[in-house]
Amino acid sequence: MSIVVFTEKNKAASQIAGILSGGHFNRASVEGVPVYDFKMNGKEWRIMGLAGHIMGYDFPEQFNNWRECDPAILLDTDPVKNVTKKSYAAAISLLASGAEEVVLACDFDREGENIGFEAKTIAEKVASFPVKRARFSSLSASEIKNAFANLVEPDYNMAMSAEARQILDLKMGAAFTRFMTLAVREKARTKGVISIGPCQTPTCGFVYEREKLIKNFQSKDFWKIEAVFDANGTEFTGAHRGGHISEKAKADELFARIKNCKKGLVDKKSVKQALTSPPYPLNTTEFLKRASKFLGISPENALEIAEQLYLSGFTSYPRTETNKYAEDFDFRSMLVAFSSGTYQRYALSIISAGEIKCRNGTKDGHDHPPIHPIKAVSRDDVEKSVRMPDAWKVYDLIVRHFLANLMGPAVFEKTRFEILVGGEIFDVTGSVLRDAGWLEVYPFETKNDKLLPAIEEKEEVGVKEIKNIKSETTPPKRLTEAELLTLMDKHGIGTKATAPSHIETNKKRGYFETKGKTILILDTGFTLMDTLDTTVSILVKPEIRARIESLIQDVEDGKKTLDGALAEGTGLIKEMYSQLYSSKDAIAARMAGTITDEQVTTDKKNFVGTCPECGRILHMIKTENGRFVGCTGYPGCKKTYPLPKTGALTVMRSQECSKGGVAVLKVGNKYNWAVGIGPCFTCELEKKCFPPEVVGPCPVCDGSMFLISVKDSRFLGCTNRCGHTQSVPKGGRLTVLSTLCEHCGWHMLRVKEKEKDAVEFCANRQCPGKKRISGRINQN
Repeated sequence: MSIVVFTEKNKAASQIAGILSGGHFNRASVEGVPVYDFKMNGKEWRIMGLAGHIMGYDFPEQFNNWRECDPAILLDTDPVKNVTKKSYAAAISLLASGAEEVVLACDFDREGENIGFEAKTIAEKVASFPVKRARFSSLSASEIKNAFANLVEPDYNMAMSAEARQILDLKMGAAFTRFMTLAVREKARTKGVISIGPCQTPTCGFVYEREKLIKNFQSKDFWKIEAVFDANGTEFTGAHRGGHISEKAKADELFARIKNCKKGLVDKKSVKQALTSPPYPLNTTEFLKRASKFLGISPENALEIAEQLYLSGFTSYPRTETNKYAEDFDFRSMLVAFSSGTYQRYALSIISAGEIKCRNGTKDGHDHPPIHPIKAVSRDDVEKSVRMPDAWKVYDLIVRHFLANLMGPAVFEKTRFEILVGGEIFDVTGSVLRDAGWLEVYPFETKNDKLLPAIEEKEEVGVKEIKNIKSETTPPKRLTEAELLTLMDKHGIGTKATAPSHIETNKKRGYFETKGKTILILDTGFTLMDTLDTTVSILVKPEIRARIESLIQDVEDGKKTLDGALAEGTGLIKEMYSQLYSSKDAIAARMAGTITDEQVTTDKKNFVGTCPECGRILHMIKTENGRFVGCTGYPGCKKTYPLPKTGALTVMRSQECSKGGVAVLKVGNKYNWAVGIGPCFTCELEKKCFPPEVVGPCPVCDGSMFLISVKDSRFLGCTNRCGHTQSVPKGGRLTVLSTLCEHCGWHMLRVKEKEKDAVEFCANRQCPGKKRISGRINQN
């Protein structure tokens, strides 16, 4: 008989086995899963790591066919939880059959508790034994030993709160996604899935709302008066007290009164100290925001790196709401560990300062401490253990943030002048860092000095220039991932553990993307959100999801049973589904149109442009009777344009028709065609749209010689069509240069044949300089 321990990951199992056994353990394999065996206190111990969730909810098999199952039925159907990783289930059963006690040692949070209960459920089918729980926030030796010396009962309510989330998310996600996808497929040929998720959709909704503000923004002009001053050879700038002036006449009148002033008087001067306190300790949301803002790492990647650092024993558990340390937290021991190596001078300065004080936040999730370092390790140690890009950057951020929490505030000296110019007040501000404090260890926050000259009240300063600057208000900026995480946290969308995955899901669905740190919503995402916002706005808004999250929390807190929360949550989802169903036709038509338009737009060969009638997409269509340009809005929009019956067609994207044709096509190598107008050679504006590549004046008439290229040859011809032509080399790439012949003024030509040097020449047969290459290049 043995004591069997189940951890959430294999890496954690290995770490815990090493700590409890003092490094003396054997590695075995059960059903292909690693198991760590050792003896402790006269008992056999066997520790096995799971692979996260090994069970998952799904609907019974008879509901798998989307077309044969009404999506609404899923809302009243209880999903079934089945084993998804059979080798792990088999290993659990074998280990449990010889167990005298089982210890669940998964991560201490909602999902970790649920994963432990999955193992417990499988194990209890083969034997009966007491089940205990080891709770810890890091894989440090002291904390693991303490956790196993003080085992507690598993938390049923915490585990069931995760069940509630899984079931409600599955019901809503499956029913709504199937409904939307099938509705759109009735109107558009697409194999794509229109994904709706309980957290995914309101997350995209935040991005949509910001994009809507940007699109609807109307800029307004304003004026600001600025002065450039000079004192003791130092120039500095001040702004008129009036700030942004919305009336041009008022700004002009003010400027006219003072624009010729050459002196200013320092009417008031104030010098004050300003303190900038260290940041609060890191909880998950703040960590993800700072990793995105300072390191440029996506939330999903940052959380995965932090997870691996935790499993390696370098940092504490990365999923926590808490941003305050317990009163008995041992800061000194941690600082001593960092008193050599990369962070030596910072750790020693904190220790030498005397009493160690931490700037704590106000959130206490009663689960884990803030994210902090556990072990002082080198860059090589981190990169050997965590083979992920940016692992050291994340570890460095966590260490520096921890040290910053224990350092004093940064001290700035703020100087302010009020300078009178022609009776008008100009404000001047300056800032100098006097004591870096916590900023010394925290290079991510940049605070640049703004220096001012040493002048006193009632001194005169020179006025070098006064400017009346016209500006305009600008729209709000697009969201960054850090700002999106803040909104999700504020409105209760997802949890500290799941928020990054909801952002990634929207990226994978093609609803939005990130460029640098900025989030850009894509056409499909905007149209989907806009459609839902005008029909079922509660799907886009965060309120319903926040209510469901509170139901899940009530289960964890023991205020609601699992069944009670599921019944109430399902009721909320049904309300949303009812609104979705009643707007089916409008939603489907709009989404189908967007999908069709996107498909046509990506077909660069046939995409023509935008329909002037309805704003949809024009594209070339081929039928048995010929070809034409038609609109994707058909049958609602019947706008069409004829095309030439023969000849390969190429859309000239950079060419615009002077008569308003919707696009210009090249027909073979023969001529051009303006869609909606006709062949360009019949148009009097052809030369305006396609100015000839003129080489020089015609020797015979007052026309100009230009380069003519046809299928099998090229030559110079006259714009007046007087009949005079001139040959040019048939082979090689021919370019008309801007360089002019110094003898006759014609443009020089350049010809480059394969495996030969390029040659430049004048093609004018009557050139006084005879700059021809007839001996070297065959012009026939």
